Amino acid sequence: TTTKYYNLDDKILSGPCQHIFDHIAESLESFLKEENITASCLPVGFTFSFPSDQKSLKNSILVTWTKSFKCPDGVGQDACVMLEEAIARRKDMPVKLDVMARISDTTGALMAGNYADKKCRIGVILGTGSNAAFVERIENYNKFEGKDPDTKQIIVNTEWGAFGDNGCCDFYRNDFEREVDKYSNHVNSFTFEKSFSGMYLGELVRLVMVKLVDEGCLFKGNPCPELKKRWEFPTSYVTSIEEDTDTSKNTWSVLKALNLADVATEEDVAIVRETCAVVSERGAKIVAAALAVLLQHINLPEVTIAFDGSVYEKHPKFRIHIADLLAKLVPTTKCTMIMVKDGSGQGAAFVAAVEYKPS
Repeated sequence: TTTKYYNLDDKILSGPCQHIFDHIAESLESFLKEENITASCLPVGFTFSFPSDQKSLKNSILVTWTKSFKCPDGVGQDACVMLEEAIARRKDMPVKLDVMARISDTTGALMAGNYADKKCRIGVILGTGSNAAFVERIENYNKFEGKDPDTKQIIVNTEWGAFGDNGCCDFYRNDFEREVDKYSNHVNSFTFEKSFSGMYLGELVRLVMVKLVDEGCLFKGNPCPELKKRWEFPTSYVTSIEEDTDTSKNTWSVLKALNLADVATEEDVAIVRETCAVVSERGAKIVAAALAVLLQHINLPEVTIAFDGSVYEKHPKFRIHIADLLAKLVPTTKCTMIMVKDGSGQGAAFVAAVEYKPS
């Protein structure tokens, strides 16, 4: 697999959505030219990681933007149609492209995971946001149009990032999660992922530390201007601190970046490490609890779960906490967890390859 990354500028994230699809089409053209790919026609699988009303493999209507995206338009439109229109605007596209399918990143992770391990039945994204998809028996699912009579199974995208938006998760949410939600891009939405995903984990830790400072338990209650800034304690800080050894080198580096190294004591360092550990473990166990429900529903003796995303990949203890709790909650299922790096994109390519019928 040849993988290249094309970053979106921040200004595109809040502008007309046409700019996003034009960027994707431009990136496709650049990739084809850079790799000297030639063909009369290439099937394209499109991973579009936003809640959508999926009517068929290709017909997918955007329900809402999430994460850092705040485009004023696009909701109610078909993502594949918008991509096809953007591709058509590229007059120098070296290869004819045929968009075959729109899938979520979780479906992509599941497809890539199943390619690696045929017992894979769940795909999970655990990165900036979070979501899960699982393999369901077709008789249990009635929302899909254009069913193939030979199809016995279907992949269901749970959109669990928004689990709890109706208040059903309020019993475990704390003041820190409620404050994260209050100052997020999408208030009262995507409740579940705000407890653990990469966009919010660092902010949760920061809010706990601010309260500890205010109560005089951390840094002797001294003013900490850098710590008071919202969204300035990224999850990469948490990951780095959780990787720390007896020397606490990483923790001291983070405190230095926050101009706190001069006022911090060894006890402060221990408290910061403990805060990151507790918030991380809690988040991982919330993920595990949701996964346990899917495993119980699938009800097979062996199930492999495919993960993609920066939190699962880079946080040194997240997968350990998830595995530990799954073993307790679903002891009758042998659960294997695998990492599928860039699985969301690879999975889309697998879907396109399976669906493509050369003329």
